[in-house]
Amino acid sequence: MTAGRPRLLVLDPSSNFPETEGAQVAVGDWPGDATVLTPVLRPEQMPTPGEGYDVAGIVLMGSATSVHDGEPWLERLSDWLAPVICGDIKVPLLGICFGHQLVAHLAGGSVGFLNEDRSKLIGVRTTALRGSRLLPDAASLRVVVSHREEVTGAPPGFQVTASRPDSKIDGLDHETLPLFTCQFHPEARTEFAAAAGIDPEAIDGELREQSSAYLSAFRRLCLSPK
Repeated sequence: MTAGRPRLLVLDPSSNFPETEGAQVAVGDWPGDATVLTPVLRPEQMPTPGEGYDVAGIVLMGSATSVHDGEPWLERLSDWLAPVICGDIKVPLLGICFGHQLVAHLAGGSVGFLNEDRSKLIGVRTTALRGSRLLPDAASLRVVVSHREEVTGAPPGFQVTASRPDSKIDGLDHETLPLFTCQFHPEARTEFAAAAGIDPEAIDGELREQSSAYLSAFRRLCLSPK
């Protein structure tokens, strides 16, 4: 962790427009400094492999890109994440949607399309959260989803912590490292709903409260790592 004020790093690999509101929700009530980078839209912000790990936590957000795409920025981002995912550098990491898929892919899991026609699943669903170190008590969470791919096989060393009928691996925790992922979007609010074609009224008070609790739990872990 950084000396002095703890720094949270939010990586937004959006390729069309930045998820400004979502990044703000991810930062939330973080008491230190927060840096939001958009390395695809602004390539000069791409982290350099071997540098930039002096942070208290990392949030890796969603992207329209597939983890199987061979784009140069994705290869560079994967190289930067590699020592965190293998545990050589121990920094708490939360991967959301694409972030969930990329962490699983890099850790040796499998990622594939939800449907044969590669159509996207969009809307509000209920996921069953079980055994996560972020929220240890079992719970049913109402969540926002927007994805055409999913993790189809959990990587070694990870346990499935969330599941719903249309996505069996909706969340992952590493068994020992501070690595956490979710296929759903706890950061999704009005801006996300408008872009995805979701009724903003569906993102109601209950959903906001539950998703905020999930994000808050990750931020607390970053500030008090075990």
